[in-house]
Amino acid sequence: MALLTALLSVLGIVAPVIINALHSPKSDAFLQTPSLDGTTLRVLAVNRGDSSASFVYARIDGDYLAGATKVRLRSDADAIISPGSKLLTLDIIPLLDEKQSYDGSLEAMTAAVSGKSLPTTSVLLGLAQSDGRVSVLKYTLTNDDIFRLLRDNADRCSSVDNPNFTNGCIGNGATPNGKASNHSSMKPAAR
Repeated sequence: MALLTALLSVLGIVAPVIINALHSPKSDAFLQTPSLDGTTLRVLAVNRGDSSASFVYARIDGDYLAGATKVRLRSDADAIISPGSKLLTLDIIPLLDEKQSYDGSLEAMTAAVSGKSLPTTSVLLGLAQSDGRVSVLKYTLTNDDIFRLLRDNADRCSSVDNPNFTNGCIGNGATPNGKASNHSSMKPAAR
């Protein structure tokens, strides 16, 4: 009995060392259930692995919104996806002033009511796994999503005292005095 107890004690100490020598931790992370509320995008990050993954990029893909639209994590601390799950909150900041955003929201609402589609616009979100693989979630915005995003951005920009490139309210194609030009940036690029 004493020999068996000693053997179990030694195995209890040696087994984790052997397992760690033979096993390399890997992440198994993915993003799911994106939801857009105005300029706020929320997505659930799930990591079923035993190593951390990292959030590596977010960007707009498409011709409709201003080319300089920023999609950024609200908190940099959320960029590390440890095993388990967490809610990521991102801000979408189009480089449009209040008037351009409002005009674009009217265009999106008109398209939604008439049943016409706006040019395809998506948000791409990338995760890097611990082994270097990158997985991407593509969230395609509907006309209603674009309407709400632009209307919320118009409201946000109406409260900005000093438009600049950080807050995005300076407008696409702004003149040197900081005021946006009269042309609309919402039209898709010519093909």
